[in-house]
Amino acid sequence: MVNLLTKEQIAEFHENGYVIARGFYSEAEIEKLQKKAFSDDNLYQNAWDKKDASGTVSKVSLWQDLGDDLYSMFPRGERMAKSAELLLNEPVFHTTTKVMMKEPFVGGAWEWHQDYGYWCYDNYHLYPKLLSVMVAINEATEENGCLEVLKGSHHIGRIDHSKTGDQKGADLDSVEEALKYHELVKVELKPGDTLFFHCNLLHKSNQNRSENPRWAMISAYCAESNKPYKENELIYRPLETVSDDAILAHTE
Repeated sequence: MVNLLTKEQIAEFHENGYVIARGFYSEAEIEKLQKKAFSDDNLYQNAWDKKDASGTVSKVSLWQDLGDDLYSMFPRGERMAKSAELLLNEPVFHTTTKVMMKEPFVGGAWEWHQDYGYWCYDNYHLYPKLLSVMVAINEATEENGCLEVLKGSHHIGRIDHSKTGDQKGADLDSVEEALKYHELVKVELKPGDTLFFHCNLLHKSNQNRSENPRWAMISAYCAESNKPYKENELIYRPLETVSDDAILAHTE
């Protein structure tokens, strides 16, 4: 049986702009992902270095194509994909998956932003009918730079973005005003916990000042009715889902 989000979790997502599904993936599934990711030299070789405002670097390995590899079993899996459909209230397609690698002591911050701040202009999605799904590969804490969100800030709508370091960040005057009205929540996660968040939710993360890495895999989905209206580097492909046991059944 597919482990989907509940009606209560769906309501929470629409009210707050995010919802945390604790233990969405089992210990055995996450151990398999950890073993793959932590020994995968390709993640480092293909990673981008993204500097924050202070020049500190975070590493990001990103791809669009989904195949039959272990990583793809997560965004192609019915558990994640059908939950995304429930939240967007229509069929979805996958846009990108990335692994965020924030290393001990040196992992950089991510400035305040909305994902729709760049999906709108860079990838030509007319409506904010997109969301991201972040799976904690290892523990995310305040000390190692967990995600921080402004609860309910997706109701503000899209905020203009500009360059901050190597990143695109939301207009800081707008962020400062939003901070007066929206609670700042530090999203601490255990391995396997999964965060679903709206593309207009304001979020950021601080530098990793701890001795522990903070790794996460983030998959993004878009509503089928919201395909790009201009050609761009991301190519639309229908999503081909796999059964919910595909992670543990996968062999390489």
